Amino acid sequence: MRFFKKSFFLFSLISLFLLSACASKSAFLLDIPDFYPSEVIASSSEGVRFFSFTADQKAAIENFVEKNGDAALMVQYTPIKVKTSDVDQNASLSFGFFYTTDSKTAEIQNLPVVTETLQKYDGASFALSFCFEKNKKIPQGFFVKTASKVRIDSAQILRAFIGHDFSGEVPVFAFGPNGGTNNGTDDFSGASLAFNSINSREGLMPTITIKFRETNGSQKIALGGEVLYIRRNEMPVEIPTAALKSPFSVVTYPDEAQYPQSVLLMSSNAKLITFSSSQKNVLVPIKVDPGLIIKWPRNNWRGNDYELFEWDRFQGVLFFDVSTYAIQDDFFRRLAFFVEKAGYKGRLLSDSELKGKHGYNAHDYKADDLARFFEKARIEQFPLNEKELLLKEILAYNGVIQILSNGEVVAGSGAVISISQESPVYLRTTFIAHEGWHGIFFIDEDFRNTVASLYYTIDPDTLAYLRRYFQVTPTLNYDVNDDYLMKNEFMAYLLQRPVSQTAQYFVDMAKRDHSQQLAKRQADYIISTGGAGFEGAARLLDEYVSDRWNLNAGRVWLITR
Repeated sequence: MRFFKKSFFLFSLISLFLLSACASKSAFLLDIPDFYPSEVIASSSEGVRFFSFTADQKAAIENFVEKNGDAALMVQYTPIKVKTSDVDQNASLSFGFFYTTDSKTAEIQNLPVVTETLQKYDGASFALSFCFEKNKKIPQGFFVKTASKVRIDSAQILRAFIGHDFSGEVPVFAFGPNGGTNNGTDDFSGASLAFNSINSREGLMPTITIKFRETNGSQKIALGGEVLYIRRNEMPVEIPTAALKSPFSVVTYPDEAQYPQSVLLMSSNAKLITFSSSQKNVLVPIKVDPGLIIKWPRNNWRGNDYELFEWDRFQGVLFFDVSTYAIQDDFFRRLAFFVEKAGYKGRLLSDSELKGKHGYNAHDYKADDLARFFEKARIEQFPLNEKELLLKEILAYNGVIQILSNGEVVAGSGAVISISQESPVYLRTTFIAHEGWHGIFFIDEDFRNTVASLYYTIDPDTLAYLRRYFQVTPTLNYDVNDDYLMKNEFMAYLLQRPVSQTAQYFVDMAKRDHSQQLAKRQADYIISTGGAGFEGAARLLDEYVSDRWNLNAGRVWLITR
C-alpha cells in the first residue's frame, strides 16, 4: 500500500515558546517545506515508514536540548482511510524513535512507542507527543506504523511535556520516553526518564498544570496512592510534583464527567534555582496553593533549613516552612517582639535580652513592619544575625521590602508567613489557615474593612474576653492597644477553624486554667453564652470569604489531600 503521498507530508521542526512558561526564549524555526520520508526500509505491507532527521535538524535538536534541558517531538496526524484487520477491529497508529541508520522493522519491536486508535477521529486531526529521554543520544529519526492511510500535517520540536490538552483545535496526547497508549488516563510513570526526579541545586522536579472545563465546582485526581481534591477557580492550577508522595505514576480521574480540559506535566521554572549572595540559600519562592505546603515532603526541599513558597493566588505573600523552632526563632523572634509584643514594640532586643523569651510557633508580618525593622537596624547599626540578614535579602529580592540607593529600607508589597516542621500536621493545618488569613488581611483593604465592621458591632462582652485573653496569655502578650493588631487577630481566630467548631473552641479556651485565673469574669460569659457571639461573627466572615475567594473558615487552600 502507499502509506503517504508527497502532497500529504509537510515536515517542519519548530522550537516554540509553548506549553511551558519556562521555555527558552531563544527559540529556533527550521522551515523545511519539502522534506520527505527516507528510503522505505520496511515493506509497505507492514505499514511502517521511517523518517530520518537531517544533519542540520539533529544539530538543531541537540542545541535545543542543551539550552532547555529537555525536548519532545509532537506530530499531528489526520486519518484518511481507516483500515481494520481481521484480528483487531480497532485500527491503530504507533509512533516511536529509531537510533541507528540501518534500522530494520525487527529492531523496533522492542522500542517504546506511543499508540492511538483511529476510529474515534472520523477524519479529524489529533497530535501525539513523545519525550526524548534525558542523557541519551538524539534519535536518528522517528517511525510511524499503521495499516491505515494517514496524513502527517506537521511535526514540532518543543519542550518536553506529558499529559493531554484539549484547549486547542486539535487534541494533544503526550507521553514520556517509556511511551504508552491513550486510554483515558495520563501516564507519568516514565517522567523520571525526561525530568528531574529530585529537587537539587542542579535541577527541579517538574510541575503539573491542570486546566478545568468550567470555573466552578471541583475535581478529583488520583495518583501515587493519594487523591487530590481540587476546587476550581478562574486560573489553571499548578501542582509541583515535589509536593506529592509518588508523582511519577498513572493519573486517573474518579469522576469521568469532570475530566479536565488539560493536564500537563512540564519542567519547573529554571529561575527557582536562584541562590543568595552566599550561594547557600534559595531566593525565589515556589508558587503554590497553601494546601500543598502542609504535607510537603522535607526531602524535596531545595535547601536544608527552610523552603520558600509564594501564595499562587495572592502575589507577594511568602511562606517560610522552617525545619525547627530554633531556626524559625533566628529568622523571626526579634521581629515578633519589635512588631507585636507589649512592652517591647519598636525596640530591637539584643541576643541576651531575647534569651529565654518565646516568640511564636508561627509568624506573620506585613511589608511596612518588615521595612521598619530593617530600617531601624540600619540606622542604629544593630548587629542582626545571619538568618535575619538572609531574610532581608529574600524580602528585597521578592519586592516585599525595597532597599534604596542610599541603603534606606522602605516597604514594598506583600507579606511573610512562617510555620515550622516541628509542628505536628494538625497544628500546621491550623497555623497555615490562621497565618494565611493574616496574609490576606495585610494586602486587601476591602477584607480589612469587612473585618472592622464586625469588630465594632460584635457583642462587647464577647470581644472583651478575646482582648483579655490576648493580653494575659504568656505565649501571646499582644499589645491590646494596637487597634490594627486586634482586628487582625480577632479575624484570624474566628477563621482558623471551620464555623462548626468555632463556638466550642472558644468555650474550651474560656475553661483553660489561665483564662479562669486571669480573665474569669470575661471567660465565664463565653461559657454561659456557649460562644454564640464568636460563632455568629465567624459565620458572617465565612460567607464573605466564600463568595469572594471560594475559601472558608479553617481553609485558605483550594487543594486538599
